[in-house]
Amino acid sequence: MADATDAPTAKRARTEGPLGPLDSSLIDPSVTEKYTTTYQTAKPYPHVVISPMCPTDSTTLDDVKNEIVSHLEITFKETDLFKLYQTTDLANIGTSASSPELAEKLPSLMRLRTALYSQKFRNFVSSVTGCADLTDRIDMAASAYSQSNHLLCHDDVIGTRAVSYIIYLTEKDWTAADGGALELYPLAERPTPTETGGRLRGIPSAEPSTQVVPQFNSMMMFAVEPGVSYHSVQEVMTDRAPRLSIQGWYHRSHAPAGADMASISQLKTVRPLEAQPSYASVAITTDTAGATGEGGADTLPFLTDDALATLRQWVNPTYLAPEGLAKIRSSFEKDSSVQLHGFLIDNKGDTVRAACVAADVRDGLVEPSVGKYERGAPSPSSTDWEVVGPAHMQRYMRCRGGDVGVAGVLSGLFRTPALAQWMWAATGVRPVGTSSEARRFRPGSDYTVAHHGMLEDEMRLDASLCFVEDSTADAAAEWESGDVGGFQCYIAAEDEDTTAAEMYCDDDAEGNQLVSISPKSNTLSLVLRGPGTMRFVKYVSGHARSSRWDVTATYAVNQDDVGGEDESSDDDDDDAEASAEGASTDGKKSDATGESSDSESSSHTTNTSGTDGDSDSAVDSDTAVAAAINGTLSSLTPAARTSEITCDSASDSDSDDDSDSCSDTQLHNT
Repeated sequence: MADATDAPTAKRARTEGPLGPLDSSLIDPSVTEKYTTTYQTAKPYPHVVISPMCPTDSTTLDDVKNEIVSHLEITFKETDLFKLYQTTDLANIGTSASSPELAEKLPSLMRLRTALYSQKFRNFVSSVTGCADLTDRIDMAASAYSQSNHLLCHDDVIGTRAVSYIIYLTEKDWTAADGGALELYPLAERPTPTETGGRLRGIPSAEPSTQVVPQFNSMMMFAVEPGVSYHSVQEVMTDRAPRLSIQGWYHRSHAPAGADMASISQLKTVRPLEAQPSYASVAITTDTAGATGEGGADTLPFLTDDALATLRQWVNPTYLAPEGLAKIRSSFEKDSSVQLHGFLIDNKGDTVRAACVAADVRDGLVEPSVGKYERGAPSPSSTDWEVVGPAHMQRYMRCRGGDVGVAGVLSGLFRTPALAQWMWAATGVRPVGTSSEARRFRPGSDYTVAHHGMLEDEMRLDASLCFVEDSTADAAAEWESGDVGGFQCYIAAEDEDTTAAEMYCDDDAEGNQLVSISPKSNTLSLVLRGPGTMRFVKYVSGHARSSRWDVTATYAVNQDDVGGEDESSDDDDDDAEASAEGASTDGKKSDATGESSDSESSSHTTNTSGTDGDSDSAVDSDTAVAAAINGTLSSLTPAARTSEITCDSASDSDSDDDSDSCSDTQLHNT
């Protein structure tokens, strides 16, 4: 932040028209009609870019940019939905709620604010968009997106918002390669068109159809419509300057119709009991008569000889030995979670990782890039992989067949009764049903978002075996830091209705605790998930060295094995059920503020800092915005004790010598 004694920007000696610092030609009937026609015919839904916003010989927006940089605090914010820097609400500057002297340092910004919400300009906005009766309510903030910052798909619907706008203050030579484009999404196509049309109501496609590159002195504008105005801000790729903008909304006196289809409402809608997910039954041997397998003679749980025969083809023998199983179960019973490194035997783990890396090279996913959703996407004739949406909840690739890489692990191990039997022996929680899939999260593209629709009515056991390119120390450190995303998070759902806060999240609001698990190749994570727990995989950055590949299984479990237990010594009884405090994290844990950042129209409320505290601690020091970032980045709270078990390199033989090569369980506090 610049010295508070800096003199305010001098006013320009320039005659202004009826719109003040804005281009007066905008209210010329022919110009208004031109923008109206453009707006009405735009796809995938009506929108328009007003350019120039201010006269081309004016320095108004240069002055506004300098004032923001010099005098406004910018705070780092990160959730499952976004990662960016944002100022406080600009509407309150100069009022009793904000220091009046601050307004004196922002003369150009104050004149711009007055012009934007003047009756004349609101009439122009109404004429172009067809949104009548806009009130004089001021609602605006500034955002800075540095390298890797992004905002995922949402529709902007909160309260009485009627029209969204973004005024771009980017570098004047900003290009598509720099990232940060505004992406617009059509509604998803129906599998079979009906008389109501070929699109699904309220459901966006997995990928955008239109991209608008931010250009200095332009204003993007569209009507806020529940379940229609879906958009996102593409990840910023450049490190030469941040993507700086002012975003805001014009309001009506009433909320829009159809608010039940708004993205925030959909994300906060709990699935009814009759729509709970189904699980395929699993065959678990519970009769110990004549059993000679591992896990203890004539005791439950145990591994049968048949199960061992299958498991020895895949699993590190350390994790099959009685001593290894005892350590795993002890850690899991204490923390409700555990991570097992080197889970597959060497020849299997190395082969799977190599296949994943080869696929990324083939698909051009090892070079930094965003907005190229065709990379890695299945061809129309492909039957092995499919893209999964909708974009306001998730985008990733799901395996539908094949036997190479993670597909082979899915069919050869995760969908076998042997692994379910092992889960029982390792955790003491008996699976009674299972649902599994193999996934690929491509760099610059894929993620999942936490939402209430994933909540279930009973405890579940989650298993995830991950693969990334982390063969070097630098690569492993990148994934561990969280800077490139791809980490998996668990968070306790908030007990609130579907009405999101309309104001910007300003401070360190308290919220539910969240746990994040860094991706590590050939590492199996086990987490006992409670009915009140949500989870997500953070957006994988376009700078990541590979996709995040994983094979996941969720097990319906015998509730008698988990019901009524409170193993935790903590006083957080509500976290005991959600298992949010116990999940294995590799030493990372962070806050969920429970407030909406509303950054460039964001409306989701699950907050996380899935990175270490020094990640993206400032925008590029060579840029002007660097001086403005004086807020404290979201830091990680002390983590609950988490369990990891690391084994020596396992033999790929089928030797019966299942000696214990595990190190002692490592308990971490950060």
